[in-house]
Amino acid sequence: MPSIKILIADDHPLVAESLGMLLDLQEDLEVIGTVNNGWQALNFVESAQPDIIIADLQMPLLNGISMTMRLREKYPKVKVILLTMSEEASDIREGLQAGIHAYIMKSAERPELLKAIYAVSNGQKYFSEKIEKKLAEIPNPENPSGHFTLSDEVPLTPRELEIVRLVLQNKSSVEISETLFVALNTVHTHRRNLMKKIGVNTSIGLMQWAIKHGLVEP
Repeated sequence: MPSIKILIADDHPLVAESLGMLLDLQEDLEVIGTVNNGWQALNFVESAQPDIIIADLQMPLLNGISMTMRLREKYPKVKVILLTMSEEASDIREGLQAGIHAYIMKSAERPELLKAIYAVSNGQKYFSEKIEKKLAEIPNPENPSGHFTLSDEVPLTPRELEIVRLVLQNKSSVEISETLFVALNTVHTHRRNLMKKIGVNTSIGLMQWAIKHGLVEP
């Protein structure tokens, strides 16, 4: 089984070096480089495409969120794990909108970091427990007067649940259409129906619903 190739992007050399040594202890993980800002990460991806980038949120020149947005345009298959000290709701929200795959704290221990890496490698999302709680507290944009609420029973079909999982993997409608071998218009119809049933129309609302119903790794 091929190793999971990882790029570390952090402007603190000791952090990047320590993280690299920690991950290299795993036989199935390979740290192929370290950089200290988002632009360097993008340049690195052009020459040696990693499977996962573990990036700090705050970096000079181009931060982790802006890097992720640019990465999604050119290299959508590269996954991004934000490893940060920030618990700010605005940072979490912007990270989700940019298309990150995991958001974990720098205070996390090695087992949690490894769990996040393997979850992301398998196409799942992952959030630290603190971040999961913060995410649940973010006001629902469709209901500014309150937070996201949903009854426990939502009548989604198996196909709609499948599409939810693909959306949470940052798949576009075209990619979902190709993955499921269905017409693009069919995907659009399913997405409209499931979002209406769930009662949201933003990625934050969908993520909150997915966490509540166990579709995201806790």
